[in-house]
Amino acid sequence: MLLLKQETTVILVRHGRSTYNDQGRYQGSSDEAELTPLGCETAQQVGKWLQHETIHAVYASPLKRAQQTANAILKQQLDQVASLTFSDDLREMDLPAWQGLPYQTVRETFAADYRCWLERPHEFQMEQLPQSGSALAVATRPFYPVRSLYERAQQFWQTVLPRHVGQTLLVVSHGGTIHALISTALGLSPASHHCLQQSNCGVSCLKFNAAGAQLCSLNDTTGIGETSPKLKAGKRGLRLLFLPISSAENDLTAVARLKTLRLDFYLHVHNTREQQINSIALSHPNAVGLQVDRADFLEAWRITLSLRKVSSELLMTGLVIAPMADIQKLLSQLIGLSDRSFGKLVLALGTLSVLHFPASQQRPILQAMNLR
Repeated sequence: MLLLKQETTVILVRHGRSTYNDQGRYQGSSDEAELTPLGCETAQQVGKWLQHETIHAVYASPLKRAQQTANAILKQQLDQVASLTFSDDLREMDLPAWQGLPYQTVRETFAADYRCWLERPHEFQMEQLPQSGSALAVATRPFYPVRSLYERAQQFWQTVLPRHVGQTLLVVSHGGTIHALISTALGLSPASHHCLQQSNCGVSCLKFNAAGAQLCSLNDTTGIGETSPKLKAGKRGLRLLFLPISSAENDLTAVARLKTLRLDFYLHVHNTREQQINSIALSHPNAVGLQVDRADFLEAWRITLSLRKVSSELLMTGLVIAPMADIQKLLSQLIGLSDRSFGKLVLALGTLSVLHFPASQQRPILQAMNLR
């Protein structure tokens, strides 16, 4: 990854809800899907939410659903005139055998491939369909969709970042592509694909500087009225909300936002502010509150969770209030960052981060980071 002398900010937005999203179909790099009325509305909301940002250039996927989202956002940018460039590197992952098929059909018809896609994405193969007009006798060659996507993401960074040193860019793309862009920036391999959630109109932010790339926010959907992103991997398993401990008053603002969420339990270290705990107890009287005296309880918990698969027919949600450095380390380890790369996740006080351990798969999913 390039090291830039001046800090460059990249805001990444996934396209709004599309017709294929509504129909439960795989989209891939096909261009049949368009934004639904809800998709158009939320794209406009994101545009209003980003009005305070000075955006110097906009890059978008050439697929219709991304173009429509980018144009809806730009219409809300008041007097700003940012150039809009379409990049083929930003199109969604190529999935020729699955594009247009319902999710359930793929799970049943391609069961082994689907399991590989979930558990070993770096090994996932698919045959590339012959180009129009090519001889049918020509054998198709297998390719690796996730690896190919990550190569495109890397190419995008290498091409675009040197052009905009010290500027703020807006990138409008797709769930898989934004995942790959963030992963390649942070140094995560294709084997870690599926560990970062990307919701429709979710907003993420990367900063590039002399130290490399840092993730400053992930999949923030508060701009479209959501307290936290909707669960993508099913409403089962364990969902953990993390709040960094602090003496600052803004922590109470984060706690207040939890009122709309159901909590089954909350954990806190012994030096958590009493006012915070009382506020949580009042708004969630049925939640079980536990105080932890062990300073490294998150590390012990990580080891336990890594050895056990979460198995539940229901969703259990818990709040964890802990030192920011401990949360940063835990989240970094669970998404696959090395010990030397923990600083690539930049947590902020007074924000919430959300981690989901689905019952349907072994690896956890970082749903969001730094929700304000």
